[in-house]
Amino acid sequence: MFDPEDMILNNKKNNETEDTKMNEQKMSKEPEITEESETTTQKEIIEGSVVEDELTEEQQVEEEDMETDGCSCGKAPNGEGPSLREYRYEEQVKKTPRKRRNWAKFIAACLIVSVAGGASMGAGYGAVKYYFADEPVVSNTPIIAQKVSSTTGLSAVDIIKGVKPSVVSISTKVSGAAEYFGSFSVPYEANGMGSGVIFYSDDDKVAIATNNHVVNGANSIFVTFEGDASVPAKVVGTKSESDLAVITVSWEALKSAGVKNVSVASFGDSDHLEVGDSVIAIGNAMGMGLSATDGMVSMTEQTINVEGNQLNVLQTSAAINGGNSGGPLVNSAGEVVGINTAKYNSSMAEGMGYAIPSNVIKPIVEDLLENGTQPRPYIGIKGTSITSENADLYKLPVGALIMEVAEGGPAEKAGIMVGDIITSFNGNTVMDMDSLVKIVGETKVGDTVDVHVVRDGKTGHDLKMTIADKNS
Repeated sequence: MFDPEDMILNNKKNNETEDTKMNEQKMSKEPEITEESETTTQKEIIEGSVVEDELTEEQQVEEEDMETDGCSCGKAPNGEGPSLREYRYEEQVKKTPRKRRNWAKFIAACLIVSVAGGASMGAGYGAVKYYFADEPVVSNTPIIAQKVSSTTGLSAVDIIKGVKPSVVSISTKVSGAAEYFGSFSVPYEANGMGSGVIFYSDDDKVAIATNNHVVNGANSIFVTFEGDASVPAKVVGTKSESDLAVITVSWEALKSAGVKNVSVASFGDSDHLEVGDSVIAIGNAMGMGLSATDGMVSMTEQTINVEGNQLNVLQTSAAINGGNSGGPLVNSAGEVVGINTAKYNSSMAEGMGYAIPSNVIKPIVEDLLENGTQPRPYIGIKGTSITSENADLYKLPVGALIMEVAEGGPAEKAGIMVGDIITSFNGNTVMDMDSLVKIVGETKVGDTVDVHVVRDGKTGHDLKMTIADKNS
């Protein structure tokens, strides 16, 4: 058995041996500084670790004195065996030694910078500081990420300010008499509202594009310009199958109302629109003055029916309300890409508005302005299709089934009746209602054509019909 003093000496030797091993392990783990490590950052690295407290010679002597005085601080609780080791958190600061200059790499970096050109001057300056500065260079300049776009869009405020002066409010009055039970009639007068967009101006007049259904049947039309100046307008041309119309106001009337200048809208290319493009609808919503709503292009090709006419339109999520008809749909560049014409009116759907594309509008309104309303072939019927599928089911011939005959129209004069099926028109076979509409559109006003109908599903009749002008 060792006496207490010998045990303490042996414990100190054991501690010194363990400390020596730990220091050797630390030295073996420290990486050698090579040329490759010179490219790493020279920031001072602060490492935090839990290390065993190493005692100096003086502390060891003090500890020995304390132990000989009978203090049990360095011993195990039972007074025997090695003393308890003390642990503490210690931060060691390692300084990266001064770098040796690698001139080959520096020259190569300069060559790269010289090839990159002026845009790389900042990088070249940083490289010089990196190779010749003793302290690492830390840049405080923030890196700003910029959105890359092929087109420059305007803000909504700028778009509206730029386009609004070319948009007008339209008010109409329609008067007539309503017949009741065929025995008496009651006169009436109705007011209408809509919008329009200025697309032309010369020394005599200002031309405005709008929807045909806005001005159709109106006895009087007034146009209100920005600033509440209201002047009378007249229709110079309509095209009901496209739901487009052109109205004009004279400069004489404008000057009398205090309007000295107007703004002509710029039309864009609707074929370049994509689903998701931002658009703004501007118009006389609910007859309460010009307002704007925004949205996006929901569909670039959609087909709707407006007053019996099929239209190929754009679909948008921008709100289209009563009074917006005839107003412009504008893209992010402030260009008119459509004329608002209708909305899907149902409690089951929201955000479904429709606009006639600008590429359809431009040639039509220019033609209407120059030539006025063009004659439109008309026979005065409404019908539906008898296709090969339901023809077999109902034992009927394929063709166009007449559902309604206009009073005094060409069809009535020719002897066509409700329930007749037109199977041939002007020498062309009629397969359905769409084919009949196309054939009629290819005829000329005033032509007399042969029509073959099947009555009661059995008897065939050959009739003569003279084509009338719907716009007359």
